[in-house]
Amino acid sequence: MTSATALARLATGALLVLVAGCAGAASSGAAPDTLRWATGTAPNSLDIAHGFNDASTTVQFAVLDTMVTLGPDGRVIPSIAASWTHPDPRTYVFTLREGPRFSDGTPVTAEDAAYSLTRHLDPAVTSQAASYVTQVKKVEATGPRTVKVTLSKPSASFLATAALAWQIVPKRLAAAHPKDLGSPEVGTLGSGPFKVTKFSLTSGVTLERNDLYWGPKPELRRIEIKAIGDPETLRLAVSSGEVDGTNDIQVSETRKWSALPGVTTSFYPANNITYLSLGVREGPLKDVHVRRAIAHALDRDALATLMTSGHGGIADLMLPKPQLAALYGDTPPKLPAHPHDVNAAKAELAKSAHPQGFTLAAPYDSGSDDVKALQAIVADLAVIGVKLDLQPLPTEQYRQRMFSHQDTPLQLVDLLYGTPDPGEVLPDLVSRASAGPQGFNFSGYGSPEMDARLDALGKREGADRAAAVTEVLAEIADQVPYVPLYTKEAAVALRKRFTGQFGTWTMNVFSTIRPAAGV
Repeated sequence: MTSATALARLATGALLVLVAGCAGAASSGAAPDTLRWATGTAPNSLDIAHGFNDASTTVQFAVLDTMVTLGPDGRVIPSIAASWTHPDPRTYVFTLREGPRFSDGTPVTAEDAAYSLTRHLDPAVTSQAASYVTQVKKVEATGPRTVKVTLSKPSASFLATAALAWQIVPKRLAAAHPKDLGSPEVGTLGSGPFKVTKFSLTSGVTLERNDLYWGPKPELRRIEIKAIGDPETLRLAVSSGEVDGTNDIQVSETRKWSALPGVTTSFYPANNITYLSLGVREGPLKDVHVRRAIAHALDRDALATLMTSGHGGIADLMLPKPQLAALYGDTPPKLPAHPHDVNAAKAELAKSAHPQGFTLAAPYDSGSDDVKALQAIVADLAVIGVKLDLQPLPTEQYRQRMFSHQDTPLQLVDLLYGTPDPGEVLPDLVSRASAGPQGFNFSGYGSPEMDARLDALGKREGADRAAAVTEVLAEIADQVPYVPLYTKEAAVALRKRFTGQFGTWTMNVFSTIRPAAGV
């Protein structure tokens, strides 16, 4: 299991508290306990199996309980499971708490909990969370309130990833809708603090407080969520009081947000990494010398400055900084690097089968901020004779192409992870299981030897586990299926008629928000 000592190394101050007075109340007449929230993209599914993205999971964690969850310091703590035991390296036995009911009044059973995990392994579901549970061999409801999970091999990251992927839904509903659970037509049913009363891909989501919730009752009665894709329109909507808050802030625009009157904008460490994915299976990028040339050609310091406005920095290794801090403390390993060096880039390209350069397609989400970074990357690579053909696509079309792993030789990827454990990230990046459709290994890099290294992570703890992670990171640094670029802080903007607490490990953002005193 992940050691408590390692988790305790997480930097203090990761919890952000927004406290505001009664100034800045919206003029639209919204009830004091109604929050109007905006996301940059619309949730596409209320089921993590088909909507494993920030906009969708923001809603999911407000509605669906997980078996376990993360505390403010990143430690795994009880949720639907009141307790658990770990009788041997491959076995976990969970005891469900008494009382939780789905928002329609039906009790949450061990059968529901067991099925909610095993469904991610069903090929008919094609779950985007499947790579998080590949170590699961068998899940059994062994009693009315007990669930036994048997792993195929020991996994130190199982509990942490369960806090993210093991969302509890009714078995009867999920079994009837393997492919469309969470869609606007089917919806979902949870036992969390809120329930869904409306879900439309075009007009947004409405949540109401779930009066049957077993835990502390949220202070918000109603949440209205809509997508505002244009960043400036979103900022003006918060400024005017049309919406009350958002956590979909591009850090390159933080100066504008921080200057908004009546709005508090604050920052905390994000568990994210932005990187360039290089498809290694075909074309010029199959050549490691080409990949190293690209890494040397990129001015990552300039990219970080451009894209984070001081709220972030260069990523040296292929892990988010909070995970590096959890594992290594203040002394991450020194691994082979590819610093910005045009001469070194040209020398690597000269060793390749493409010394005169080549052209690559680079599809991207036209609704994101990626184009600014991609334009800088285009300029950097042009110096060594590599031309990028930027191809803007609508958000949903880009997502489909991205997860199909087709015609995406080079991509700018910004992934936000949910746990302090590197075992959440590394199988995503370099396992062969994650290299197929719906997986997150967009480079296609993998081998039996790498899979064996990833398997070994689950058997190790403490310093041995850190050493095993270092081996994986060293191979990534040497073979360059990915180029780590930069990390960013997360930002939350909230009108001053509300207060809230947010941190790196906040799972349910809405349960932390409450009307400000005196409003």
